[in-house]
Amino acid sequence: MDKELNKEIAEYFLTDSREFLKRYEILKENQTHIGNRNKLLIDIVFSLECSLKALIFLESTCNEKETYKKILKHDLRKLISMVDINPISDIVMTIDENFEHFAISSRYTLEANIYFRGSTGVLGQSYYSTIANPVWLENLYTKAVSLLEYVASKIDWFVIQEFHKIDIDKLLERSKRLSELKK
Repeated sequence: MDKELNKEIAEYFLTDSREFLKRYEILKENQTHIGNRNKLLIDIVFSLECSLKALIFLESTCNEKETYKKILKHDLRKLISMVDINPISDIVMTIDENFEHFAISSRYTLEANIYFRGSTGVLGQSYYSTIANPVWLENLYTKAVSLLEYVASKIDWFVIQEFHKIDIDKLLERSKRLSELKK
């Protein structure tokens, strides 16, 4: 197991998490209909997922390929079960309370409309209490930011290394292992 490689992979996931939250910040002013509102929810859910995956890599004692295989699905509960939940219990509780609303498949406008409309075709309580409620959405966003900040605090971001101490062979090997993750 290569802790430095796991850290590097975690940094990639955290970058994605940040970008999903940044997109949420930019797009939240345009939440005029169910499709746009649901996209905001999905950005937050993807951010939570990426932060959890980063945390899993940081805590992992397995090699990177085994760890990567464990996290391939979009299943927040499964990801949560793989980490120490004590520091993030507040976030976990929010996810457990609202898990039914976190279906990644509802990232499509048609799927969101099917999900949030009742059998009569009318938007119901699950719509008005969640994605149509800006306070609910902003609270979830705040939880995603907290998780991202917690995971990011576990990484030493700027480690200065003297040029003559850089092991080129080690860097090349790590690069090769990264490219072979999905094989």
